[in-house]
Amino acid sequence: MIKIPVKTAIWVLPVHLYALLVPLALIPVINKNRFLLEESIFNIELLFLAIGILIIGSLFEIIQNHIDHWYVTAETASGNGFSTIDGLFTFSILIGQALILLSLVGQNSWAKIIAIFFIIAAPILYIKRQYVFLPTSIIGIINTVVAYIIFGNWIIFMQLVMVAFTVFFFEKLLKTNNQFYHGLTTFCASSGIWFLVIVINNPINNG
Repeated sequence: MIKIPVKTAIWVLPVHLYALLVPLALIPVINKNRFLLEESIFNIELLFLAIGILIIGSLFEIIQNHIDHWYVTAETASGNGFSTIDGLFTFSILIGQALILLSLVGQNSWAKIIAIFFIIAAPILYIKRQYVFLPTSIIGIINTVVAYIIFGNWIIFMQLVMVAFTVFFFEKLLKTNNQFYHGLTTFCASSGIWFLVIVINNPINNG
């Protein structure tokens, strides 16, 4: 059962399908620039694995939204972020981000330590319901900085702008229960991947 109006559903449901599939946009650009990536990053195969994990994460989000009848409030697991399915969604996104970090600079011990630390810490924080999004946020910021260092294209920092929009629209959603913001939150949260696509396809440091 879908509790949101038809007009809103026409917006919200396709956006979640977009979020599910958008990581696939990395595949052609990785294949196109394989030689460049082999010279500049640690492991291309980990990027492909990250794509798969991110898609699985989005699938968990869709399942949780379906359980909540697509009506997200502060009382639903999709809104307050605490359920088994939502936990799997959150953890999958973290794993995806950690794999991106390792794919870029996995030869460095500090990257491995950060990835392992947050992979261990995230479930603990989730169970305690404290700083749930902190591990993913920190690794996401590190990924942005690392990608800039590797590719030299400043547009990668637009990923952080998309994070800010995600937080803004999510807070609006919980305050107003207006499900239009549900779609905007999902769109912004999933669109940051496009800027990684852009910098891989348009490197400055390696151009």
